[in-house]
Amino acid sequence: MASSNPFLGNLPFGHSPACDAEVPADAPEGSYTYALVKSAPEVPADECETETLAVEVLIRWGNSLLHVAHLTPPRDFHVGEQAGAEGGCDFFVPAERLGAARVPLVLVGEGGEVSVVIPSGTTGMVELGSCKMTVAQAIASGRATPCGALDGARRIALPLGGRAKLDLGDFGFEVAVGRAGRRVAGKVSIDRRSLPFTALSTLLHVGLLAAMAAFMPPLAMADDGVVSAEQAYLMAQALAATAERELPEASDGAEARPSEAEGGTGAAAVGESGKAGSATSRKTGGRFEIEGPKDNLDVRISRAQALDDAARFGMIGVLQAGVGGDPNALSAPWGGVDTLGSGERSVIGNIWGATIDESGGVGGLGLTGVGEGGDGRHLGVGMGPLGTIGHGNGLGDGQGFGPGHGASRFASGAGHKPSAPRMRTGTPSVSGRIPPEVIQRIVRQNFGRFRLCYENGLRNSPNLTGRVSVGFSIGRDGAVSSVQNGGSDLPDAGVVSCVVRSFYGLSFPPPDAGIVTVTYPLLFSPSGG
Repeated sequence: MASSNPFLGNLPFGHSPACDAEVPADAPEGSYTYALVKSAPEVPADECETETLAVEVLIRWGNSLLHVAHLTPPRDFHVGEQAGAEGGCDFFVPAERLGAARVPLVLVGEGGEVSVVIPSGTTGMVELGSCKMTVAQAIASGRATPCGALDGARRIALPLGGRAKLDLGDFGFEVAVGRAGRRVAGKVSIDRRSLPFTALSTLLHVGLLAAMAAFMPPLAMADDGVVSAEQAYLMAQALAATAERELPEASDGAEARPSEAEGGTGAAAVGESGKAGSATSRKTGGRFEIEGPKDNLDVRISRAQALDDAARFGMIGVLQAGVGGDPNALSAPWGGVDTLGSGERSVIGNIWGATIDESGGVGGLGLTGVGEGGDGRHLGVGMGPLGTIGHGNGLGDGQGFGPGHGASRFASGAGHKPSAPRMRTGTPSVSGRIPPEVIQRIVRQNFGRFRLCYENGLRNSPNLTGRVSVGFSIGRDGAVSSVQNGGSDLPDAGVVSCVVRSFYGLSFPPPDAGIVTVTYPLLFSPSGG
């Protein structure tokens, strides 16, 4: 039984004149192809073409068509990633795939002769009228001569009707010389019989809009149609959520002053940063504590899921009674079965505070944010790189940044006042069907992962400053398919590599057509007083 081909029309027996092969009814999709079948004489060339010479350039990536250009009149065409008013490229292709930052694809001589350039390592076919040959045959026969515009490249002249199909790695280039197409003349016609109905419909819609404008109540039923204070607050929160939140810079003279009255050992927890504290409390200024023996060295918290299981499931709840974690203490998905601390009582509060008391938060393990972690790399609670669970970055059992065992100075406004590193964006370069504003918004929403890479570099080099330029491609599904260093000058290669890898986790809206290539610069500098 022959396959059903929607392009065959009324041809007898449903077969293509070019191929009369039988296709099984249960043949899997992809084991056969469809083809357009010529069903009428060719249109005379003078009806659809002019005498003007034109060059068509197609660029493919695998089976995906990336770019089509019609050069009328013919001109030079370059690909690569070199920028600038002079020496720029017509289409972006990574230099590592081409072997050069700028490669000529089409060159036009003084007499209007069109030549296609064949870079070193290129394969493909060249068609010169009725003569067809491979690239290797064209070079061996002497038709392809050395090209002075690119080292190791060859160029071959294409007459009218000539075509070249070149393959260089994953990229394919097609160049054809032909006549420019005629412009299609447009003509507007009006059906006079429908004019009365069109006018009546227009009047009806205008009347409805006017009635809505005249009788619509004020905005949100507010007096005089003004925006209420509550609405203004909600709109401000919505706008702030879409913008990058820059931490306030430290004032002049702010510096860390460790003393024997400060201390505390704790490591920032993994996961997205969230403010520690009770989601239902309205109190402020209190810090968390975990009940247990004062000399306990094995401080631990429980899994939040263990508490939930013990409360929800019948006999399991009875069996888990006394084994689950303390409901008045912090919990984390990576915690143990039970809770054991070194304080007088358990209370859910903030990381730092003047007293041991309940305080409002979102149930996280950090200073700020809406997540369930502390934006760190350790399985602990606190802000320092040492220890497991605590209230600071030190060696004692208090809170703060010093080596002592007393309370922190943060409650009284003294002590260490940190300021965040600066992170700014340059002007991104986007080639494809996604607006640059959308790309910039999504990248800004992920500034936290880039800042973490930079902060790790600041530990070894406090004055680390520079630019990281990331070049990446967005596939048809919106995922980042390839990422590379787009020309960075930050002296720390580890930070550059970390920032480049972080772009693999981004997700964008699917492009309208083809893939999208982006070069995004990020500027880093340490915090200033």
